[in-house]
Amino acid sequence: MDPASPAWPNAPLRVGAVTLSPSDDAQTQREKLARVVLDAMYQFVGLLDAEGRTLEINRAALDGAGLRLEDIRGRPFWEARWFQVSRESIEQQRDFVRRARGGEFIRCDLEVYGEAAGDRTIVVDFSLLPVRDDRGRVAFLLAEGRNITAKKLAEAEVARKNAELQRLLDTVRQMDQLKSDLFANVSHELRTPLALILGPTDELLTHGTNLTEPQRRQLQLVRRSAATLLKHVDDLLDLARLDARKVDLRCEPVDLAALLRVLAEPFQTLAPQRELTYSVTAPPTLPALVDPEKFERIALNLLSNAFKFTPPGGRVRCTLEPLVDSQGEGRCLLSVQDSGPGVPPEQRQTVFERFRQLQQGTTREHGGTGLGLAIAKEFVDLHHGSIAVTAAPGGGALFQVELPLQPPPGSFVVTRSPDAPDPPPSAHATDAMLEGVIAELQAPETGDSGDTGAPVTPTLPPPCPNQAATDAAAADERPTVLVVEDNPEMRRFVTDALRGECRVTAVADGQAALEQVLAAPPDLVVTDLMLPRLGGDQLVEAMRARPELADLPVLVLSARGDEALRTRLLTDAVQDYVTKPFSAQELRARVRNLAAMKHTRDVLKRELAVQGGDLTHMTRRLIASRRALQESEQRWWTVYEHSPVGLALIDADGPIRTANPAFRAMLGYSAEELRAGTLRQITPEEDRASTQERVTRLLAGTVREYHVQRRYLRRDGTPVWTHTSVALVPGLSEANPLLLVVAKDISEQKRAEQALAQTRAELTQVSRASTLGELAASIAHEVNQPLAAIATNGQAGLRWLESPQPSTDEAKDSLRRIVRDAHRAGEVITRIRAFLRRGEQPKVPAAPMDVAQAAEETLALLRGEAAARGIELRLSRPDDAQPPLPPVRADRVQVQQVLLNLVMNAMESIDRRAGPRREVDITLAAESPDHVRVDVTDSGAGIDPVLAERLFEAFQTTKPGGMGMGLAICRSIVESHGGRLWTATPSPGAGATFSFTLPVEAGDVRDASITPEAP
Repeated sequence: MDPASPAWPNAPLRVGAVTLSPSDDAQTQREKLARVVLDAMYQFVGLLDAEGRTLEINRAALDGAGLRLEDIRGRPFWEARWFQVSRESIEQQRDFVRRARGGEFIRCDLEVYGEAAGDRTIVVDFSLLPVRDDRGRVAFLLAEGRNITAKKLAEAEVARKNAELQRLLDTVRQMDQLKSDLFANVSHELRTPLALILGPTDELLTHGTNLTEPQRRQLQLVRRSAATLLKHVDDLLDLARLDARKVDLRCEPVDLAALLRVLAEPFQTLAPQRELTYSVTAPPTLPALVDPEKFERIALNLLSNAFKFTPPGGRVRCTLEPLVDSQGEGRCLLSVQDSGPGVPPEQRQTVFERFRQLQQGTTREHGGTGLGLAIAKEFVDLHHGSIAVTAAPGGGALFQVELPLQPPPGSFVVTRSPDAPDPPPSAHATDAMLEGVIAELQAPETGDSGDTGAPVTPTLPPPCPNQAATDAAAADERPTVLVVEDNPEMRRFVTDALRGECRVTAVADGQAALEQVLAAPPDLVVTDLMLPRLGGDQLVEAMRARPELADLPVLVLSARGDEALRTRLLTDAVQDYVTKPFSAQELRARVRNLAAMKHTRDVLKRELAVQGGDLTHMTRRLIASRRALQESEQRWWTVYEHSPVGLALIDADGPIRTANPAFRAMLGYSAEELRAGTLRQITPEEDRASTQERVTRLLAGTVREYHVQRRYLRRDGTPVWTHTSVALVPGLSEANPLLLVVAKDISEQKRAEQALAQTRAELTQVSRASTLGELAASIAHEVNQPLAAIATNGQAGLRWLESPQPSTDEAKDSLRRIVRDAHRAGEVITRIRAFLRRGEQPKVPAAPMDVAQAAEETLALLRGEAAARGIELRLSRPDDAQPPLPPVRADRVQVQQVLLNLVMNAMESIDRRAGPRREVDITLAAESPDHVRVDVTDSGAGIDPVLAERLFEAFQTTKPGGMGMGLAICRSIVESHGGRLWTATPSPGAGATFSFTLPVEAGDVRDASITPEAP
């Protein structure tokens, strides 16, 4: 490179231990650039003399082993720290040097000390390359090593994770079953004590004549809470039954309009209490065959949610209307609309999931288990209906349920005689559930001053005249407490517990609490975490952000037993944390302690003048390390020149600064041609944008380096595949960054991958032809039958025409039979040709394929072979009482190949087991609305459980002389169409079943305009 070139610095430039100077000659420049490259390399690079004595080692290798070059220069390479893993490792390295000195190239994986300054071992891809002089003698040994520890660990980890994943999958299934059992058992156990609570409570409320008003209020609280808990218990029971698939539809004739009016009636009394406008619109009658109990649960959940989320002054509207769908079948639409906060668009799908509630962090709108809408959706799905939520006109939420008026296929229908009277609409009402919903909504929002937010003034006996002033002063000195709790009953309980010792103000949400604290700071805040509008932790954070509230004591009352959250809050924000349930005595003691601490602190503040200042301690250390330059630039140049990996230095804006011979040879350029070019010129046009994006991320500091498989353009315009690593050269200023490019040619690897793909395709064709070879007898039988019939009918026709009195009618009949049998033979040949047709990757036809027809055509090829073996082939499909099989999109020939292979395997399995039953059953069924399933069941020898796991692997076979590719190819075909292939639990001697599925819209439709080929 010419020193006057614009790419060379105009002033001395220092990079690590190298100083680039404008006065350097060309050879010195190249040597220094080589030193820059090798010092910046992250892998192990070293240069030895021919006897194996160490000459030069790059910085990364020295740092990894905790070595200094001056300590090992001139010493035998095998004595260095890297190889002190064991005596065998030292002797192995000595042998490598001996062999390389003789001209042999050495490469292997080694464990060496290479991390944490030589305290930890790593695995490297190590090589030792003889470097020859001009006379062909070995002058140097080039040692290189690439850290592959992560790769080795990853390989072992993948194997371990696969086994662990299967174990975890089994565990998850067991845990899911245990969870369902737990829900069912706990729910059942809770119902008995709840019944014992509700029964005596009802008795006391009905017949307790001597109850005081506070006692009656307490019993009503117990009654409402027990009814609400019973509703949640019923939800859990339904959840367990749904998980166990023990919930079935029991449809019966019902008037949905009358039933809805009965269900909606109890809410009429709630609307005035909650200051809501409520309306129900339904036709005079709407007959239907539905499960009335599940319809009631759907309607109750939607109505209770609407009432729960609608603020005072809002509206709730319920409508029921008949519909007719596009097939002319009757349906109905149930709509429940409210004017509450609505459902955010991002939660309109998740709101129907289990245990989901409208909340963010610790902010929630209302209580509940999050099961109501999930159960409603499950019941709607059982009816083959749909449920959705959208934004209501004018604000709020609009829930809509669409149900068919006729029961779905397979559901149980209760019938009544024509003269039997219709049951009253309320006969099916779920009384306990309705009672729980109403009790939950009737929880009082107001009652005494503890619920309204006004200060609670306890009722005290009149003071003695001479103590009135003293008692008033004492009352004034009681601490003020703000209680923040959204549950009305819990808010009342906390207020009642504290009212004797404190002046209490109570609010129902976090935002109101913040406003109250800002207006009149209390002595203590007692708050829940799960609150409307503003969560408890957010409330505390907002208070702590204000200097005047930074020391305000906070006591958290929460049902969340999250130890990490509790520790974080106690460390950073609050003074005490109590988990529900708790006793009134405990609460009073904790409040008393916090109030006393607050009082003491206030007294001290008034007595002491607190002064303080910020003490700033600035510590700065300057670390400057210079390393003496060595006379090693010539040796580094040798390493750079002889490295088998391409190395290049490229400016950040694209010009190529320099490249070693391996890089130039890989691309076919001379050194001058490359220096005159740019990174963009050697990058294919379609790859330039992605290359620039990676370089931009590197310059921005988003990544320290990147590794990628990419293409470069050779001088002749052909691409070459490489594994490329790119990093910034350290030590340069941000204004002059240099990229170090390390590129290894992997063109042969890419060609091998393409050859492997081609070999797999050819192997599939070989397997197909091999399978056809096994059918030779069957094919001959199928073709010979029509040919023999043609010959017989031809001879008969000649006799009729050559007789003294020719019979043209008989001759015509013979010719017709000849034509029929010729067509039959042609169909056999067509099926064989279609089976052998080969091509590129399968293209799924745009027209749907009938799986049953494909199965019949396949069995037509096999019946002759089966008859010769004494095996009965049977095809079963859905009967007339079941829906027909939907069509699938698939390659007909490949599906037939799978069927052919499975049936041939089944027949060979039967031949290996002597028994009275010799039959193969092919069963077609709808696996789900989206999949068709095919089962091939035989009465053969069965499958050894030991071999079952490897049965679908390539080259695994149980047949003498088999290739072991049939089932592997079958699975590949099925999975390429989006299906799956498996075998039932193996049972030796009891036959086997192989099953595969095909999705109704399956496969990779590469060209939707392709016309299906005739079989």
